[in-house]
Amino acid sequence: MRRRWFFALLLIAIAGVLLIGGALWQAVNVSSLGAVAEQVDATKPYLAAIRLTLIGVLAITWTYWPAWTGRANRWNPEQSAGWRALRWRVVGWLVVMELVIGQGLPAKLIAASTDIA
Repeated sequence: MRRRWFFALLLIAIAGVLLIGGALWQAVNVSSLGAVAEQVDATKPYLAAIRLTLIGVLAITWTYWPAWTGRANRWNPEQSAGWRALRWRVVGWLVVMELVIGQGLPAKLIAASTDIA
């Protein structure tokens, strides 16, 4: 079991290093700050889609995680049921954080309200 975890975390770390390295390589190749701002604006919808997809995957697979973790940690059935009951609360807070932090919804609402007045 530990080898599987080590291998999975190793793959995640390698993927993270490659992604960060690619982003840094791209940033070095871009010469002006305006070009960087354009690239950031161009990737925002894709990153938002990835975040929302990950939240959806978490919501769909949530029922399996407490059962799997419960078996690995020898939880009693009540502990696993308690974690399963938290699914929509966790997903709801992740969606709220995505709207507030990721999408900047409060700033957009304030800007829209000042445009109306």
